[in-house]
Amino acid sequence: MSRLLILWLVFATSITWAQEAVPELQPLTLPQAAERVLQQNPRLRSAEFSREVAAADLEQAELKTQWSVDLAVEDFLGTGMASGFDASETTLRLSRIFQPSDIWSGRISVASAQGNNVNNALEAERLDLMALLARRFLEVVYQQEQYELAEDEVDTWLRAGELALEQERAGAAPAVHRLRTEIRTANANLGLKTAGRDLDAARVQLAATWGDATFKFSRAKASLCSLSKLPPFESLAEQIERNPDVLRFATERRLYEAQAQLADARRQPSWTLSAGVRHFASVDDQALVVGVSVPLGSGSRAAPQVRRSRALHQQATLEEQAVRADIRATLYELYQATRQMVTEVELFNHEILPRAIEIVKQSEDGYRLGRFSHLELMNAQAELLAARAARLTACTNHHLYLIDIERLTGGGSISLTTEGGVSP
Repeated sequence: MSRLLILWLVFATSITWAQEAVPELQPLTLPQAAERVLQQNPRLRSAEFSREVAAADLEQAELKTQWSVDLAVEDFLGTGMASGFDASETTLRLSRIFQPSDIWSGRISVASAQGNNVNNALEAERLDLMALLARRFLEVVYQQEQYELAEDEVDTWLRAGELALEQERAGAAPAVHRLRTEIRTANANLGLKTAGRDLDAARVQLAATWGDATFKFSRAKASLCSLSKLPPFESLAEQIERNPDVLRFATERRLYEAQAQLADARRQPSWTLSAGVRHFASVDDQALVVGVSVPLGSGSRAAPQVRRSRALHQQATLEEQAVRADIRATLYELYQATRQMVTEVELFNHEILPRAIEIVKQSEDGYRLGRFSHLELMNAQAELLAARAARLTACTNHHLYLIDIERLTGGGSISLTTEGGVSP
């Protein structure tokens, strides 16, 4: 008896430990997902190395020219009097390149502008990644709603089948009514399995955004049909200035301007000055050596680079104007499409869905009383399911348009309320 008690205690303890060892999956909100992306995404983590490269380039540009030491031995190991080192000349020389101060400051300006370009590109990549996260999070929420809608569709046709069976047993309807609903039920079960696979695929895609191979959350917590209120269009258009695709032109123009100034500064030649001492072995004497080296044609060699940088500067200005116009036009299109989705959702909420629900109720009651045919009942139920699916699509499109709007205005992600629940 004691052995059985001990075995039972060990077995129960092992089961309890196993249950505690498996962590329960928790729901995930969009801010929590964004935090995971910012902390774990490999691309964002690699961005720090790009910043280190830019910082190293700036540090390199700030270095001034260094001194160099030159040791030269001439006229030795030859023939005759120069067969040994008795007639040799040894020169120790110290030299340095002296550049105009404008060249040094120009190099710093170019490196600084290149660093700004890197930061702007990284910011654009971060916003693109946040927009991708928002789309994938939204896809999970949409697939969750689709799965729940598929479950409701199965329940709808099961109830319709039960109603048809009641009528059949009462002799008020043929068996074909029940068979039709059984076919609808089978198709609905198939759709439910498909919705389950699509939901799992969407979850894996979402987890991949922050670098995980599998998802470790129970559901994406958000209310899909809680629509955001849009501000006036002009206030949104003013935020185009935050778009990295627009800011890029400002940083590029600064870079081209710095390159032009650096090239213009190089019209002035850089002098190489050297000084040292020379030893004459034949007479055992020393003498000073001074040298100056000045490159010729510096002005003509710098002119093409100046023209190139100024041309690129003007080109960037015109391209910025075109990009601004395109972004504003796209923003206006998205703004109108978002407003249209709000109108559609309100139409579903206040007119279409209430009427569709009432039609189904009256059709079920009328079918029991023999006033409506089975086909009319099935059409009413199908119309309600189609209306719910269309409303779900409109809600999803609303948030998709918001994601694009926030990306165009330099935002990070959409705002989905964290209240869960099944859409009606």
